[in-house]
Amino acid sequence: MRQILPLLIGRAREAGARVAVVIGCGKVPALSEAEMAEKLGDEVMRSGVAVYCNDVSKPDNYVFCGITSAGTPLWLHRQVAEADVILTVSTTQATLWGYGGSGMVIPAVAGNETIEINHVMSLAPDCVPGNNDCRMQLDKYEAAEMAGISMGINLIVNNRFEVTYVNAGEFVTAHKEAVRVYDQTYRFAAGVFREEKADIVIAGSSAPTDHLFFHTGWAIVNCLPILKEGGTVVFTTPCPGYGSWPGFALMDLVREFMPPTPENNEKALRAFYDHSRELWAGCIWYKIYQAMLRADYFIVTRPENLAPAREYGFTVYDDVSAAYRDAPAKHGSGARVAFVPYARYSVLDV
Repeated sequence: MRQILPLLIGRAREAGARVAVVIGCGKVPALSEAEMAEKLGDEVMRSGVAVYCNDVSKPDNYVFCGITSAGTPLWLHRQVAEADVILTVSTTQATLWGYGGSGMVIPAVAGNETIEINHVMSLAPDCVPGNNDCRMQLDKYEAAEMAGISMGINLIVNNRFEVTYVNAGEFVTAHKEAVRVYDQTYRFAAGVFREEKADIVIAGSSAPTDHLFFHTGWAIVNCLPILKEGGTVVFTTPCPGYGSWPGFALMDLVREFMPPTPENNEKALRAFYDHSRELWAGCIWYKIYQAMLRADYFIVTRPENLAPAREYGFTVYDDVSAAYRDAPAKHGSGARVAFVPYARYSVLDV
């Protein structure tokens, strides 16, 4: 972002345009000045360009743009809706509901109601990692077309956060091409597990995205295609926290529905519809919860995370050897073990 934005701003000004930057926070709280400077860089912050954050607590900031074919009413950030030219810059990676980078309108710069209604689609059985054609993903594409995005710029970064690929073009077409390129590196044929799935999967999260279990925990879901029902994932994830947020921030939302049982699963689903839980966060924690209905998860993390994680109902360790000792004790000495080193990004096809 720090390298791309100054170039885009400079070219736009040369053409005589008035430029604004809207940070697509979705329903995450608006960034502080320091956080914006970290994200955009000092050059942009000193350029005089107006910088806005999506802030769903201010409904007057949004313009109604119509209803998608899936029934999602689109309220769009006013600065985006009133722009003559809209450029997006995003990162493409596998997510719990398809691929990131598609959501530069929903949820990035959309209003609260739009985000919640779209995110109901995350509950659909086909809304899984690596399925770019699920209804939630297609709804995001349609919202981007309704918004009139002029060009989408898509980046892929590796596990060291180095940019390995960039493209630009018509928003949907360019994003689909970025997905195709992403899959060449991070999508794996795992047909060897089709008939005989693993008893135990050992997985990890890479350093650039290991701040919060709320994000690293996606790896748990990514391992499901190769794991047998009732299997165990040993998942190592430091989760040092982000800013003032501790490593297991937001995972307290799941505490009321633990342990994972069919009865508690029904309670969780009802909570989305009586609005005691919101789907902007539920589209993440509920996917992890669903995975825990099928298998056991032994989470290895930093010592300071142990007490809150246990309070929320998770099985946690600060020693990978202890976690791995307990997994074979359940499955026996002949357990079939699989390793998925970068499970946070990987898509496994069986």
